[in-house]
Amino acid sequence: MDLNQLNAGLISVSPQKMIFYAPYDRIQKRIITILNPTAKRLLFKIRSNAALNYVVLPNCGCIEPYNTNEVSVSLNYFDFHDDRGYDHHFTVLYIRSPCNDNAMPAESILYTFKQVRDQLKINQVRIPIELQPNPICIPQAELDMLLPPDTRNMMLTKLPVFGEEHLKHLSAPIKRKKRCNWLRVLTTLAVIVSSLVGAFTQRHFIEELIYLHLTVDEVHF
Repeated sequence: MDLNQLNAGLISVSPQKMIFYAPYDRIQKRIITILNPTAKRLLFKIRSNAALNYVVLPNCGCIEPYNTNEVSVSLNYFDFHDDRGYDHHFTVLYIRSPCNDNAMPAESILYTFKQVRDQLKINQVRIPIELQPNPICIPQAELDMLLPPDTRNMMLTKLPVFGEEHLKHLSAPIKRKKRCNWLRVLTTLAVIVSSLVGAFTQRHFIEELIYLHLTVDEVHF
C-alpha cells in the first residue's frame, strides 16, 4: 500500500464536483472548503488544468489542526460551445508541514512543495468541473425556503401597473395656472422611480440567494 492510500483521509475537500452554469459571459464564483481533521499542520496548493479560465485565491496555504480553509474560485468569461467536451478540473495537493511557523508566506509553501523529492509524499484530491450549457433553474419551493418570511411577502407584492391613465398624466401638457397637474406628474414620476429601484434591489437580492444556494448545495463533507 503506497503513501497516497495511507494518507487518503488526511483532508476532506468540498465540493466533490464543481458546477458552473450558462451564460458564460460573466464571472462566476465558487468556494472550495478544505478541512484538516488531523492533529498536524498541513500545507496545500491548488492546481488547474485550465489556469487561463480560472482565478484561485489563495492558490496555496497552510491549514491548522482541526481547522478549515476556504478558497475562492472565479470562472472568467470564455467562449463556451455546447458541442465541445471540456475536461476542466482542480487538483488539491497537500503535504504535512515540515515546520511550525504560523506565518509561512506563499513563496515558502510553494518552495516546500518543490523540495519534495518523493512525489508519493504529495497527496492529492481531484475536483472535476461540470460546465452546464443551460442556466440554473431553482424550483420555486426551494427559493421560498431560502427567503425569510418578510422578504417572501415582499417578493409576492405586485409592482404597480402603469396604464393609459398614467401615460396621460405624463404626456398631458402642464398648465401653469393649475398647480395640481404639477403634483400629479411629480407623484407619478416618484412612483415610477421607486418601482424601478425596488425591482433592481429585488433582482440583486435574488442573485445573491442563487449564489448562496449554489455554495450551500455543493458542500459535501
